[in-house]
Amino acid sequence: MDFKYEFLTGKLDVMNIHHAFLSVLAAFVFVTSCSPDDLGQGDVVPPVPEPVLPELEPAPQYVPEIYIDVEDGKTVESKDEYLNMSLMVTKGYEVVLSAEGRIKGRGNATWGYDKKPYKIKFDEKQSIVGFPANKDWVLLAEYCDKSLMRTAYMCELAQAVGLPYPIRYRHVQLHMNGKYMGMYVLTDQVEKKSHRVDVEDDGFLFENDNYFWEEPLNFMTDHRQYWYTFKYPDPEDGEIAAGDDSFKFITGFMNDFEAALYGDNFKEPDVGYRKYIDVETFAKWFLVQELTGNLEPNMYYVLPSREAKLQIAPVWDAEWSMGLAYREDETAGWAALPAEPDRDQQIWTKWKYFGRLFEDEYFVNAVRKEWEDFQPMLPVFRAKMAAVAENISEAQVRNFTRWNTLYWHVSVGLVRFDTWEEEVTYVNDFFDHRVKLMDALLKK
Repeated sequence: MDFKYEFLTGKLDVMNIHHAFLSVLAAFVFVTSCSPDDLGQGDVVPPVPEPVLPELEPAPQYVPEIYIDVEDGKTVESKDEYLNMSLMVTKGYEVVLSAEGRIKGRGNATWGYDKKPYKIKFDEKQSIVGFPANKDWVLLAEYCDKSLMRTAYMCELAQAVGLPYPIRYRHVQLHMNGKYMGMYVLTDQVEKKSHRVDVEDDGFLFENDNYFWEEPLNFMTDHRQYWYTFKYPDPEDGEIAAGDDSFKFITGFMNDFEAALYGDNFKEPDVGYRKYIDVETFAKWFLVQELTGNLEPNMYYVLPSREAKLQIAPVWDAEWSMGLAYREDETAGWAALPAEPDRDQQIWTKWKYFGRLFEDEYFVNAVRKEWEDFQPMLPVFRAKMAAVAENISEAQVRNFTRWNTLYWHVSVGLVRFDTWEEEVTYVNDFFDHRVKLMDALLKK
């Protein structure tokens, strides 16, 4: 088998490479752990247990079509006001879902692009493309990402490293009011739900939010002066308000955490940052964002209950990842042409809370462990991404017929190619480069 050809075309059998990889790994472990003198003639060789690796969902085999008819043929022009709609999902000529609901716009900067992102809310819980039933769903436009693969990379990486609350995603073709709108990525809504972010009633889901002023309730931490807004409890539903018990608890918790992290004894397990955060999730989140070179992800935090430790998850927003744009640090503006993206840039070893965390060898070792655990997954992961790209390889043509963005620079994006295939190759090469960079970084 020509592995290079099979990988680039996406025709590599994911399960075969998984089983083959495990067999080779098991043999390697046996050979390197036993010398000829260790075993006598006739000795029974104990079986070598296969390593336990996370499971990746099989790659999809088709691209669903979603048809939305907005009441009275209206155009969705607002992020604040829902419009009534009917929605149908098809697989080939088969209708697999027909439901009623509402639709509105969503996003911050992305709402300003020609190709708009949307949020849909069904009247009753619905399962789309086999995902667990929920009312709220997101349609990402992926206007800047001409590979159409960056969100997929981020979501698959989160699943592969075992980060909690993985976001489900699926490429779809969207039609609205009889007009083809392009290829979109259907995803979960980030919210407190049993199949999404499952937290206790006294828990919290909140975001380090660059658009905090647009939300009904926010707070700023004392030390770092980071702004946060709430997903749960929901201030719009009256579940939290400024000055109430929940508000005082979470603002106090975050201020205490920052004081511990930036205090003189921050490395001490009982009084330092480890008292407050789930180190494992911070290490996993770091791997996802650093491997994708993500310069501006949405940073969601979860406190599963008031007795739990702080987690950083789920991952969201891959728009400015994988070499598409560049800025020097977390406070700098975006670089303008003819600047080039920096594939070697260390980002999350320095930005936000991670700059301080990486001053502690304990945290560095936690990242090393997660990296070592993930490395055996790399062949399976690469095969999965090749299969995802193969699944959309024909359907993507319609998207770029509708949206003539190939060849052109879009927004702050610094890279552009003539074809979708070149865009995908760039993303794959960028990831491979970041893998080598991560390996070198963690060996220091």
